[in-house]
Amino acid sequence: MKRTSALATTACLLCLAAAAVPAAPAAADYSGNPLAGDSGFGVLVQDDAVLGSTETEGSVAIGGNLTYGPGYNVALQTPGTFTAPGDDRPTALLVGGRIDHAASSPQGVLQVLSGGYVKVGDPTGSTVLDEDSNGAEVNTHIVAAGAGYDSTPRVQETVHQPVESVTDTTGLPDMDALFATFRNRSDAIATCATNVVLRDASGTPLPDQTGFPAGTSAHITLTEGETNVLRLTGEQLNNLSELTFDNQPDATTPFVVDIDTTGTDSTYVWHIPNLAGVSGDQAPYMLWNFPDATDITIADGDSLEGTIYAPRAHLTDLDPSNIEGTIVVRELTAGPLGDGGTSVDAGEIHQFPFAADIDCDGTGPSPSPSPTDSTPTPTPSPTDSTPT
Repeated sequence: MKRTSALATTACLLCLAAAAVPAAPAAADYSGNPLAGDSGFGVLVQDDAVLGSTETEGSVAIGGNLTYGPGYNVALQTPGTFTAPGDDRPTALLVGGRIDHAASSPQGVLQVLSGGYVKVGDPTGSTVLDEDSNGAEVNTHIVAAGAGYDSTPRVQETVHQPVESVTDTTGLPDMDALFATFRNRSDAIATCATNVVLRDASGTPLPDQTGFPAGTSAHITLTEGETNVLRLTGEQLNNLSELTFDNQPDATTPFVVDIDTTGTDSTYVWHIPNLAGVSGDQAPYMLWNFPDATDITIADGDSLEGTIYAPRAHLTDLDPSNIEGTIVVRELTAGPLGDGGTSVDAGEIHQFPFAADIDCDGTGPSPSPSPTDSTPTPTPSPTDSTPT
């Protein structure tokens, strides 16, 4: 009978044990602005979006279909910086799919402000009107197919945009390609080495940097001149009731929070902590990275300073507090489609685009125990004798 040596048997068992260790994400150095290529849009959605209540201060790009509530304003402060070929005004609202008037609020009026234009990739179900009954030019309205100029629901502009310009999609951003890039960047940022220490009010590091209880107040002192990274699970982030910045992020000292939601199957209900010591002035230098989340609900909490970078997630905002930064998500529900002024209206989306380069080494989490390349030597050493 063929015999297997003790050395071969031991080595085989060790190989099986090493194979059972879950592989860590591949570490990757990252350097650059994760929003590069966004064409200046303040909200970027790969697929469908519901703009239910309140407003955005900047421009909005939607790769799929748009549904809207009774009173939503787009581009309150700026129409953005992207101007399509042949147009003489920026595109404030881009809808790559169609405008779903039938699923929108019957009283819906979505206003596109700041003299911005609208682009609609699929005009099915819509009629674009830029003349009154006498043939005179008027500010452009996009209504349900066959409906009148002032009918509801409607999307209305504050300028005259020619009908052919509304449906001309020449030179528009490729949202699918852009989001493939965003996901790659999000994954790379997720491997950045953590270098932020959470401390109590006296400056003493928290005894357990990740196992703190609910209601914890923590302080952060940023290292100037470098990217500051804090890595937490979703539960740990919700356990922070207040996060105080003892010094502030800026263009050379950006702050990144990397949130792991795999422990809740990539679904996350976010209770935003009070963010003390920062405001809109610091928002362009703060990034909340959700590399694995597929569903995020902002339930309540303080206004969020910084960009939400969740290119795989459907974001639902039910918090009346504001978001001060860019939104990058797969799908978006910005408040419900009910009547405006209710207690569940979402907050406003303020125009504070991310304006810093992240520069970090890809030395993120590694498996434990770490398998090695060498073959371990069993003890005691086997002999040529037949094992008993």
